[in-house]
Amino acid sequence: MSDQNYTAIHGLMELLRYQNNAPADGTGINLLVKQAHNLLGPNIPDVMIDYTLGYQINLFGNYPTKTDIVPSAIFTAVFGIIAIAHLFVFIMNTSRGHYFYISLGWIFYCIMRIIGFAMRIAWANDITNTQVGIGGEVFLILPSILIVSLNLILAQRIFTWRHPVGGSRKLFWGFMFTIYAVVIGVIVMTIIFSAVPYIYFLSEARYKCYQKAVEASAILIILYSLTSMSLLSLAYFFKPTKKDENLYTYQPWWIESFSPFYYVKKNAAIDAAETFMKRNHNHRHAIRVIAATHHHSNMVEGLSNQRGDLKHNYSLGLLLVSTLFIFVGAICRAIVVFQGNYKKDSSAMCNPIAMYICWGALEAIIHVLYLVGRVDLRFYRPDKLPKKVRSIITAEQSLNVSDVESESEEYDGTDSETNVDFRAPVSEKPVIRDNESEFRF
Repeated sequence: MSDQNYTAIHGLMELLRYQNNAPADGTGINLLVKQAHNLLGPNIPDVMIDYTLGYQINLFGNYPTKTDIVPSAIFTAVFGIIAIAHLFVFIMNTSRGHYFYISLGWIFYCIMRIIGFAMRIAWANDITNTQVGIGGEVFLILPSILIVSLNLILAQRIFTWRHPVGGSRKLFWGFMFTIYAVVIGVIVMTIIFSAVPYIYFLSEARYKCYQKAVEASAILIILYSLTSMSLLSLAYFFKPTKKDENLYTYQPWWIESFSPFYYVKKNAAIDAAETFMKRNHNHRHAIRVIAATHHHSNMVEGLSNQRGDLKHNYSLGLLLVSTLFIFVGAICRAIVVFQGNYKKDSSAMCNPIAMYICWGALEAIIHVLYLVGRVDLRFYRPDKLPKKVRSIITAEQSLNVSDVESESEEYDGTDSETNVDFRAPVSEKPVIRDNESEFRF
């Protein structure tokens, strides 16, 4: 550095740097703030703050200033309203016996978004508060990963509806749980390798390793954001097999519409489960899938089929649009991570507007589409049948026809009250247990 650029503040920071065993620039800001307070008291001069901040690794959305308070407050309010809307839908559904627990995941997502933007406001008011800054960044990054996981569960239900045999296999479920386990590892890796350089002093070599780890996690997040689209592609590029077509599926036939203001009749799911007391073994162990009026397998018929045309073109559009929006945000963050610039050399991609668009506006639009499109109805899978129903043993489980079954066949084979045919010879339809019944997504 030339004598003209060698300022007093540069000399002071170099003194502190060598006092701390010459760590890499951009590391240990939490310790530097404490040392500055010890040297200069509670009020650190702006020139010292600006100099130190200029040598911090850049962030997607940059380090907040006073101009970030208003947009952060707006999105804090927006996601608060969205959380209330999801909570209202969940309470209305639960009061009617319609349990869609993914709504709780969206509520938790909104809470994290609220915390993230609120902490960004606090950080903008005091940029030296590194604990708040680190926590705020964590709560801004994690929701984008969570919403991908929830989208993947929805895509998994589309896949099982199209391919009930493959979608209910333990191998498929094992593969899905492996993906979720890997994602948990990626989340832990992202938090640790992103936060540690701010907390501790690191050598140049160690700091480079942490940067490479963050770059790797950014790539994994991009790939993870595309998993739901990949699962949808598998569901539709491969047509249902003969086994899929011959297998019984249990759809929520009591859902009559996907309208934004429609709610199922009270206790409709419980009443439907009770009808299985009279049904045969194949029906009681049918694969549970989402509601649709067009399907490729043998559907367990309900007591009433008076409902509208329930198609899933809109459902696919929801998943594709949300995946695209999340993918854009993951790409933008990865670009900033791979640039690896200090704040003083930041690029246009680090502009806060890009972050507010990707993590604010686009993800808010996703939730509006979820609420208007009634994802809680489109992707609802019937609850697991009560144990007293699943434990019933009927003659249909045996290859030998019992006398009672013979008499019922001679009669007419239907229930006198519901006029629904419950007969299903075992030799004609395969009996495949609903392995996914063990999991409550």
